Amino acid sequence: MNRDSPIPRNDMTSLIHPLPSAPRHPDREPAAHARGQGRRARAIDGIGRAAAAALTAGLLMAGFSPAAHAVEPLEQHDVVLLQPGTVIERRIDGGADAMAEYLRRLGEAATEAMRATPQQIPSAGFLVVAVRPDGRTHAWFDFKPALGEKATNALTQVVETVAPTPVKGGTIVFALRVSIWGAKAPAAYAPAPQEWRDAAKQAGHKLDIDTLVDQVWPR
Repeated sequence: MNRDSPIPRNDMTSLIHPLPSAPRHPDREPAAHARGQGRRARAIDGIGRAAAAALTAGLLMAGFSPAAHAVEPLEQHDVVLLQPGTVIERRIDGGADAMAEYLRRLGEAATEAMRATPQQIPSAGFLVVAVRPDGRTHAWFDFKPALGEKATNALTQVVETVAPTPVKGGTIVFALRVSIWGAKAPAAYAPAPQEWRDAAKQAGHKLDIDTLVDQVWPR
């Protein structure tokens, strides 16, 4: 995942790059209407392109290197944008730098929260975060195996208490792709929380990300 090129500091779209090809996992997709092998079932319109993008690891992962002689409570692999980079850039006051700073603080707080939580079975997956213009934040989880109650509560508190970057003109949605207590990196490259899959199934058709988030997190 080191295919970055020189970029202007204020361009959000230049901070993302396509993720490498990976095996498909239909049972993890947001919708249940796959049209055949090799085609991703998608409840979120455009997620095959926009959701499969990640911020460059070097931008955000200072201080997250695994310790040589201890299992890290949380290892952050990358950040997956669930909207086009141009949309996120337009909705964030301060652009790419502000987003990077928020993600750094969020990642550090998540690591410390897991360090303070009793060790559990290793797990890997996604901490999905939405931020609204009024400053409210919300978290969803997509981990295999599922996180325990204490870990879930600790990470939820992190999302709700770390001050988000100011947002305008709409919600931003992204996910931290992480491993907890020594688990291998998640096989998937985009999240599909159970609440999202349930909402897509109930709708009976694919939903764009803003509609989906409003449905599972009412204003």
